[in-house]
Amino acid sequence: MHLATLTKLMTATTLLGSLMVSTAAFAEAKGSKVILLTVTEECEYCALHQRAFKEVAGAAGVDLEVKITNYDAAEQASQVDQAIAQNPAAIVLWPADSSAIVPSLRKIKQAGIPLVITNSRPDEKYAEFWDVFTGPSDIGNGQSAAEAMIKGFAEKSLGDEGRIFIIEGVPGTPPQIQRSQGFEEVLGAKAGGIEIAGKQNGNWDQTKATDAAAALFTQIGSEVKGVYAQADNMMSGVIVAAKRAGIDPASLVLVGSNCSIEGVNQINEGTQYATVLQSPIDDGKYAAQAVVDLLDGKSVEKEIFLPHEIITKENISDCDAALGR
Repeated sequence: MHLATLTKLMTATTLLGSLMVSTAAFAEAKGSKVILLTVTEECEYCALHQRAFKEVAGAAGVDLEVKITNYDAAEQASQVDQAIAQNPAAIVLWPADSSAIVPSLRKIKQAGIPLVITNSRPDEKYAEFWDVFTGPSDIGNGQSAAEAMIKGFAEKSLGDEGRIFIIEGVPGTPPQIQRSQGFEEVLGAKAGGIEIAGKQNGNWDQTKATDAAAALFTQIGSEVKGVYAQADNMMSGVIVAAKRAGIDPASLVLVGSNCSIEGVNQINEGTQYATVLQSPIDDGKYAAQAVVDLLDGKSVEKEIFLPHEIITKENISDCDAALGR
């Protein structure tokens, strides 16, 4: 299905049957103070997310303040305290750490401030502390990556057995935890012969991913048939490490995520097999629209997920809209 059609369907239906949030007591969005607490501006995805958020919030007349932390959970906790003290009409939060943020979520709830969680959802058992979550289903993202790995094994005639490894993001972040969870669930259920022989953290960074992949290529050796990198920029590091190890990346099933420019280029070049669509532009827009709707007193679904379409060379053009190209 084409990206535009899929996005419309997901926006219209998102999570069918999910709880609706009553917002009758909230303030009007226009002129209201909203604080966005986000993780970094250094990655392309995060920068595009913030830009899209600002565009939607600005069009709605929201008085927006942005606070940034470089995945520093302690600093983010301090920022939450500062935000609460300002008594804004609403807070939008991208958690730096899914566990460490829980006490802060409780504080926001106790203060009676409407809260939208964006991009990285903490454990569902804490869902009472936020009004809306918007962003990727990271479990679904990992599941799609596993489906792509299975498909790649078949297309490259690698059989139904083989050893692979995973390059994960920043430890403790919801994408790192949940993408691996979804990936492993699908492989276990559908492809028991594909063995995850190792994991290393690449921390969403190409250089760190290069080092992590190099260690795993050395450890596992020529038995490696595939790699799942939880972000396409980290897959760039995997490709560098494979070449240094004398391994042709095109001979492996390399599955990334986020549909970023690195992934698009690598798929077009034939060095990367697949990625999983995750639009930073839609991610930012969904969060901004959710807080605007909350403040305008509209009913908003409790969870609004992004599509997580598998992207290969056959449908690579679907990434263009996701990246705003």
